[in-house]
Amino acid sequence: MSVSGVLTVARLELMQRFRGARWYIAFLLWFTCIAGIAGLTWLAMRDSDMVRGPTTFDVVLFFVLGLSLLVMPALTATSVNGDRDAGVLATLQTTLLTATDIIIGKLLASLVMATTFLALAAPFLVLALFQGGVGLLGVARVLVVLGIILLTVCAIGLMFSTLVARPVGSAVLTYLTVAGLSFLTLILFAMTTPLVARDEQVRVHGVEDYTTSQACTTYTDTRRVVRTHRNWWLLGVNPFVIVADAAPHGPDGPADTTSAGFTPLRWIAYGTRLAKAGPPEVHDECWSDSEDTSDSSTRVREEFPAWPMGLGVHLLAGAGATAVAIRRVRTPIRRLPSGTRVA
Repeated sequence: MSVSGVLTVARLELMQRFRGARWYIAFLLWFTCIAGIAGLTWLAMRDSDMVRGPTTFDVVLFFVLGLSLLVMPALTATSVNGDRDAGVLATLQTTLLTATDIIIGKLLASLVMATTFLALAAPFLVLALFQGGVGLLGVARVLVVLGIILLTVCAIGLMFSTLVARPVGSAVLTYLTVAGLSFLTLILFAMTTPLVARDEQVRVHGVEDYTTSQACTTYTDTRRVVRTHRNWWLLGVNPFVIVADAAPHGPDGPADTTSAGFTPLRWIAYGTRLAKAGPPEVHDECWSDSEDTSDSSTRVREEFPAWPMGLGVHLLAGAGATAVAIRRVRTPIRRLPSGTRVA
């Protein structure tokens, strides 16, 4: 692999993309959509006494991630098989460019495109900084995490474009993979939760016998215990969970979910870390008691963040997808799918 070769492929890829007006229109629509979301959020919060920064940041970033997962597969899902159909790939393969140069160059071009989309959304995220309640370091961290996730999606799309002969097929597989990470992980978590639940002897804070006393005491009894710390990792690989957990939170971390209004990312992070922490040591069933013995907020604050594990899985997946793509583009090729154009 050579730096000049990678830059050459990236430059060619970007020149092909920006040759028409399609992507300029996409940039305009993207900016307009994000601006509309930020404007609606501001209108909804203008009469509120709460700090507007966390709400603005969470809502805008949530939609940026969702829209990015719809746009990013289009950057690479048809890159290699589209070039092969047009006879461009064979021309590149006859030059001094290596397979690594071609794949890394295409990934670099997709990273530039993804960065452009994020840069167009950045002014509205910066607006949340000026509104207060959001830390600069947290914003920088979550943008880096978001960029890595989007680059992983691009790498997966590039892999499918080398494995499938038709651009339509590779695009469908890429979108199915993104949908699986975003929605199937939630479904699997819900379906496997009954499998980690069983009856156990636990400590309970409540009324042991209403016929003798209505006072709350701590006693031992049999309860249905759901040990979500055994299957929480299904949530940990979800892109929305990773970004939400890495996003800047209040002084109490994800446990600070009530002081900033509508903050979907904090709610997602709170639920994920609560699932990661597992069941409490004492089950609180004394709802009339002012003392909260379940102490969920404390357990969430003390729980280690979930996003490093999920980000590590995405990095491994992206590296593996890139390696497969490089292997599939190497020449000479012993076998090609039926009907595939060589030059």
